[in-house]
Amino acid sequence: MHFLPFVIAIGFLLASYAFYVEFKFNEAQRLGLQYRALCDIGMFSCTKVFSSEFGHLTQFFGLPPISNAAIGMAFYLFEMLIERRTTLLLLTSGASCVGSLGLFYILTVILNDFCIVCFSIYVVNFTTFFTCLRRYRRTAAQTKHATGGATKRK
Repeated sequence: MHFLPFVIAIGFLLASYAFYVEFKFNEAQRLGLQYRALCDIGMFSCTKVFSSEFGHLTQFFGLPPISNAAIGMAFYLFEMLIERRTTLLLLTSGASCVGSLGLFYILTVILNDFCIVCFSIYVVNFTTFFTCLRRYRRTAAQTKHATGGATKRK
């Protein structure tokens, strides 16, 4: 029963690492230096992805540019707080799956790149959703069984 908090914590750690890479890249750029993160593998660069215009999606909605990684960190903290509220977690994790699909499209089609950190975050989001969905269905089945299969009618 402790699987979901562990998965959500991994999401937080991945988002934190993405934020760290962004910070180090910006610091190196300010000093006129090159920065290569551990997640920059061969021709694929998570640094390039995080530092692209798509690394701050809030700007596309008329908001100040806020790092996707910072939003992710806040999101995973929120998911940790609501982890026992199955329906709410199902909704938030479902929304994160939709967002992950959009970000995956941006990553592969628009940026023509691959980011191991990003992909790992997508796996965390889908794992959270499907684990929560299984919990939701199990709880619904137990409730139905406990009430003798009766349903309320008006």
